This record gives sequence, C-alpha cells and structure tokens, in this order.
Amino acid sequence: MSDLSVDYAVLLRVKGNLDHIAHLMKQPGRDMEKVSGDAMGVLELAKRMDDFGDEWSYGIKRLTKFSGKASEALLKIKESFEKLDDELAKVGEKGKGKGSGK
Repeated sequence: MSDLSVDYAVLLRVKGNLDHIAHLMKQPGRDMEKVSGDAMGVLELAKRMDDFGDEWSYGIKRLTKFSGKASEALLKIKESFEKLDDELAKVGEKGKGKGSGK
C-alpha cells in the first residue's frame, strides 16, 4: 500500500464546485457594472453606490478568476497523479516479471 493516495472523486467534486462558483459569480459582477449611482437620486448616495459597484465588480472578477485558476490547477493535479499512478503500475508489472523467472 502506498503512503500517498488521492481521492479523485473528491478532487473532481471540489473542481466542480469551483467551476460552479465561477459561473455563479459572473452574472452579479456584470449586473453591478450596469448599475448607475444616478438611479439613487441623491448625489452623495449616487457616488457611494458607484464606488460600491466598482469595488463589488472588482471583487467578483477576482473571485471568478481565482475559482477558474483553482479549478484548472485541480485538473492538472488529477492528471499528474493519474499519469504517475499509471507509470508506477507499469514499473510494478515489470518488477513482478523479473522476480518470477520470466
């Protein structure tokens, strides 16, 4: 038994969750960019609303970008572990053949 193991199902579930977060965050970010502080009526409130909208949109874009990058990284990790697992299995098969007199 190996000291290292990866639960691919969990890895894929986390990746799926990150993809879902990125998808969910895109629309609110676009919506906030469209909101104008002028719709508030009061000048100071309008300015604060514009500032809030800009900050919110920036934050949403950062979260979306992070979620996408994290999802990509998890997929690469999974692929790397699968490749390593396959390579180790091949080495193990070669080792069995040598020990059995073949």
